[in-house]
Amino acid sequence: MNTLTFLNSPLLWGLALASIPILIHLLFRRQYRRIDWAPMHYLKLSVQRNRRRVRLEQLLLLLLRTALVLLLFFLVARPVMHAEGLSRWLGGSSRTNRVVLLDDSLSMGYSDQGKTALARGQEVLVDLLSTFGPKDRLTLLVASRPKQPLAREIDLDNLDDITRDIREVKPSEVFGAWEPILQSIDELIVAGSYPLHEVTLITDLRASGWEGALAELGNRWAGERVRLRVFDVGLLENPNVALLGLEQIDRLALVGAPTRFEAEVRNDTPGELAGLEANFLVDGKASLVRVPNLSAGQMIKVPLVAQFQEAGTHDVAFELPSDALTGDNARAVVVQVQQSVDMLLVDGEPATDPLGSETDFLALALSLSGDAADAFHVEVITDAEWGAAPASHPDLLVLANVARLSSDQVEALEHEVAAGMGLMIFVGDQLDPDNYNQLLYKSGGGLLPAAFEGISDNEFAGLLIEPLDGSPLGVVGELSPAALERIKIRKTFEVRLPGGDADNVRVLARWNNQAAAPAVIEKTVGSGRVLLWTTAADRAWSDWPTEASYVLAVREGARAVAKTTASVNQFTAGQTLHVDVPASHDVTVPAIELPGGQEPKALVLGNDANHAEPPAESTPAQSARALAYADTRQAGLYKMTWRDSVTGAMSQSFAVNPDRRESDLARLPSDQFKELWGALEPEVVSIHSVDDASLAVRGQEIWRTLATCLFGMLVVEACFARWAGRPR
Repeated sequence: MNTLTFLNSPLLWGLALASIPILIHLLFRRQYRRIDWAPMHYLKLSVQRNRRRVRLEQLLLLLLRTALVLLLFFLVARPVMHAEGLSRWLGGSSRTNRVVLLDDSLSMGYSDQGKTALARGQEVLVDLLSTFGPKDRLTLLVASRPKQPLAREIDLDNLDDITRDIREVKPSEVFGAWEPILQSIDELIVAGSYPLHEVTLITDLRASGWEGALAELGNRWAGERVRLRVFDVGLLENPNVALLGLEQIDRLALVGAPTRFEAEVRNDTPGELAGLEANFLVDGKASLVRVPNLSAGQMIKVPLVAQFQEAGTHDVAFELPSDALTGDNARAVVVQVQQSVDMLLVDGEPATDPLGSETDFLALALSLSGDAADAFHVEVITDAEWGAAPASHPDLLVLANVARLSSDQVEALEHEVAAGMGLMIFVGDQLDPDNYNQLLYKSGGGLLPAAFEGISDNEFAGLLIEPLDGSPLGVVGELSPAALERIKIRKTFEVRLPGGDADNVRVLARWNNQAAAPAVIEKTVGSGRVLLWTTAADRAWSDWPTEASYVLAVREGARAVAKTTASVNQFTAGQTLHVDVPASHDVTVPAIELPGGQEPKALVLGNDANHAEPPAESTPAQSARALAYADTRQAGLYKMTWRDSVTGAMSQSFAVNPDRRESDLARLPSDQFKELWGALEPEVVSIHSVDDASLAVRGQEIWRTLATCLFGMLVVEACFARWAGRPR
């Protein structure tokens, strides 16, 4: 490694101009014909005495002017002093523990002139290895797996193996959160063998990911004299079209029924995006989708619809055309399509007369064949039977005019709803408001969206649907106003909504009375939803059950809150995939199929070797009987397969998608980056082009020092020339 290099080396030809002052000096020393002049005789003795001093002054002035020309062209050639090379040239022999991290996050896959930021970083890293001393120790790791170094405190005698490992690193889809990454580096420093430490980060220095608090760590590293260098290999401009999300909108995907999806696209280019065509794939079959025009910086949600003819697992994907950052151009979801939905209706006021029971109209509305024939499997039981029956696990439970609930029943309901079961509550004359308020409302902390206050018998007509995004009753609001205005209401239950900002509670519909009292209220509890209807399910309180709008409202409400599997198998890159296995089941030949056609890998039941970083929510009991796989740095479809001693051949599919934060390519200015570190002063070297990569390992540019010296020498030359030219 050379001690000194130049970023503008062709300008070194200008050093030849340093001969100009010498030529001028020699020309002025030409011999002229002497003419004796009598008065000069008296000056000869004085000149002879000053000749040595004058010659010395002229020589010094000549050297100073020559040095000015040399220094000027050294300055414009941008010399770079390599600290490591200089130290080795001077005979330094200090041993240093060098920790080098290569950022392999998704944004490092941004390509410019056919070369990604990661490729530039790899070139920088390979060049950097040659600057380390033979007695140093190297620890090398990547951002996607900071707790599993590629090399730990290895000698630098033979770099072939580690160079090969560096060049084999591929961009991952894992989000680069720097606070935990740097904590892992700090642990390596604490455990290091040598007292001197140097940390080198090779990254694109995006703002996203640097939100953590680093001042405390920086202050401690400054006290321990840890040197921090950052090689910024990102580009100054990063135009990109990003696919930020693909989501299943409908909680239920039923055979034969349209299932809605939504793709989120953002235009991060400086101009308008027009005519963009994307692919929507259902089980591998593509259809063309035209994305609406997007202005610069605009984000849009593209509606998509798929229809499945068979129950089971299906995969849906959305793909944008390839651009500079290909890692955020595709997303996938795994869809669990159901043949039917199990609904349990608990009747609090059963009757023998036709349509006389509390749930008769409700059961009729839910049992009607819609787009998916016989999709709703409805079972009706009395409240007495529900209290005496063992616990069941329906997709949707409806309580219609159930008078009272016990503590055990409420506890079971809370568990089931939090796990995803839907719950709908219809009021009636038998309902005990004090019991519901005490056990179900719990001052806003229970399942009930609002507290019961009393029954109102003011008659009115009409229903108002609130215009809310994703409302279960949004389709009802599209009906003609006349269809909703003719609904006759005789009784309602007045309720009190929770105070403050209850983000998990919203009013979906209101009655068309003077108070605009809530008619339907929704509450989100864990993975489940609760709908409270402030009128009865039968004709005792209104004639709404005889209207077509009632059928539409209860069907859409039931479909919106029933237990969903929409997000069960959706993961973000870096999260651990896992499937719980009952303790009584024996599992054989477990394996996982990886995206991109890679060879399947064997799994071990309950073996933490497959857990690089187990999810925080998993418990030891879960991981002891679970199939798990943690290396999900690559996005795509994963599939676990195994044989179960009870159920036979089993499989589970997972969709792993990039973290949407990786598509935010806004850069972090170097001055703001340095402010994050407290007392530590990191050295930031910027590499923004392909040509700069070979000169990245440059230690410190010294042009500022040379510019200061040049200015000082100009001042000295001016003063010295004036002094040397004084009358003698």
